[in-house]
Amino acid sequence: MEAAEGAHVNDRELTYVKTIAEEGSVSAAARKLFIAQPSLSQSLQRIEESLGAKLFARTPSGLKLTQAGEKYVAMANRVLKLYDDLLAELSDMESLSEGNINFGITRLLAKFLLPQVLPDFHRRYPNIKISILEKNSKELDRALTACDISFAVMHRLVGEGSRHIDYDVFWKDPFVVTVSADSPIARKATNDPAYPYPLIDIRHLADEPLLTVPYGQRIRQVLDTVFMRTGIRPNILLESRDYTTVQSLAAKGIGYTIGPQSYTALSKIEPGEAQFLSLDNSLNAAWALCIATFANGSLSRADMEMLRYFEDAIAHVMEPDPLP
Repeated sequence: MEAAEGAHVNDRELTYVKTIAEEGSVSAAARKLFIAQPSLSQSLQRIEESLGAKLFARTPSGLKLTQAGEKYVAMANRVLKLYDDLLAELSDMESLSEGNINFGITRLLAKFLLPQVLPDFHRRYPNIKISILEKNSKELDRALTACDISFAVMHRLVGEGSRHIDYDVFWKDPFVVTVSADSPIARKATNDPAYPYPLIDIRHLADEPLLTVPYGQRIRQVLDTVFMRTGIRPNILLESRDYTTVQSLAAKGIGYTIGPQSYTALSKIEPGEAQFLSLDNSLNAAWALCIATFANGSLSRADMEMLRYFEDAIAHVMEPDPLP
């Protein structure tokens, strides 16, 4: 896309195009921006003329970005994020008496970590406004790439990488099997000092009813990879978006589930109600807890301070016990 001579952009124009792309129509974007529709239409026309390229194409379902438009919006997201970061840095940098933080976190991590982080942070920085995006890890990846959030507290697959996102990994979290206290599955497990729980051969689970999270969630990605690698087609009985739900049901004897070892300490399972079993390390049934940031982005001082609170909370609440 070659811009016409004299073309220039400002933050208002970037916001205009970004909002039209998000809303799918000029009229909806105008309402969101609190400006008149004709004025926004004229602004879009001037922007396209100055660039020498169409940013949107009309379709039956609304306005869609052209290839040039996709490049423009990607650039707009980055520039607006940098501008917001600059404003945050200039807003009382030393005392952090004002500012904004936009971050993402998975729903289950939010349940355990936010009560540990936000009350103390708010007491110390009462005037910093916080916006939280609670999504699964794949959705948070997309939000980071679009610069909708500054950082995300989430999980990644072991060995997974991205040229757009930096992952600061805290630790590798192995997955374990949860069954009821009287499950016959547990009798097939053997004690091994190298593992925190009795070791179960995954082939013994092949015909048993599996309780798990839906396809697309990161826990399920780990399981699907393990089953595909071992040639096992699991007998999926039930799916729920909340892993603690399926873990509680597994403890009641409906079936078994497989999930992060660190979550065993966070579950609502009564002592003695369930048994936990380890899987062989060669299966690589694990994920990594991390804080993710956009590779070409920058963090404000407020972001960095919030990250410090999360790091402390993770160390005290989520850190798994060392293996015996």
